[in-house]
Amino acid sequence: MPSYLTIGTYDGVHLGHQKIIRALIRESLKRGLDSALAYFPLPPRFFFSGEKENCLITLPGEREERIRRLGVKNITKIPFNNALAAMSAEEFFNKIILNARSARGLCVGRDFALGKGREGDLGFLRRRCAAAGVGFKAMSFAVFEGRKISSSLIRAFLRKGRVEPAAKCLGWNYSVSGKVVRGAGLGRRLGFPTANIAAHPSKILPPGIFAVKVRMGDEIFYGVANVGRRPTVTTSAGLLLLEVHILDFDRNIYGRRLEVEFLRRLRPEKKFNSREALQRQILSDIKTARKYFGATKT
Repeated sequence: MPSYLTIGTYDGVHLGHQKIIRALIRESLKRGLDSALAYFPLPPRFFFSGEKENCLITLPGEREERIRRLGVKNITKIPFNNALAAMSAEEFFNKIILNARSARGLCVGRDFALGKGREGDLGFLRRRCAAAGVGFKAMSFAVFEGRKISSSLIRAFLRKGRVEPAAKCLGWNYSVSGKVVRGAGLGRRLGFPTANIAAHPSKILPPGIFAVKVRMGDEIFYGVANVGRRPTVTTSAGLLLLEVHILDFDRNIYGRRLEVEFLRRLRPEKKFNSREALQRQILSDIKTARKYFGATKT
């Protein structure tokens, strides 16, 4: 089926991506074509670097769900591999854009390029689309505080625990999902039971202590999340863990799937001299979070 197409990684489906997708849908409707989006599940940069952990803003399923909500009709994956990495811009254009996806239009961001060594830049695409009778549209960047909104910028924010500027670039609050698994039981012994979330290893875990919204099925709760390595008690073997103390909650939820939405960073993780000092700090964190929830009415 002929389509108006966009191609990219689309990790995060951030405000810049959303701008391209809105233009894609407008152009497809003008021409009576299906809107189509082809994405790379693993960003090419991580294919080349070999990076696989703590690197994705959105897993493929999460990405597709957000893209579908924006109204794109056809969504397909393009696994990035050695063959694709070696493909010339001309071959990519012919095989992937014209033949495999029957594109009659192409909408991309101004920094988009394809082919080996990114040789197929905007100039190439304009010329090639014109020669093939394919519509072409290049969108300007979305900007945050004078900087181009990009997946790289958002990853940098998240890896520093800066969830609030990340949310402003994404257009949505960053979240991590996973099943509740058994942990060391430390939170309960301290008087603050936590749900330990088995997050996908590719998902970025923002370090620190956070006020969070927790979704379990159709239910919504609020809590305080810790993402860190438990330096005071050293029970995590140095692994980065996500655990959530859900406020005013006392139910057995092992095996249930939770989505943790990061609203505000309360403080960085730090080491305390005693468990008593840690308990006092947790009480303070809960008080701060309750005040935040009361003020924002999230």
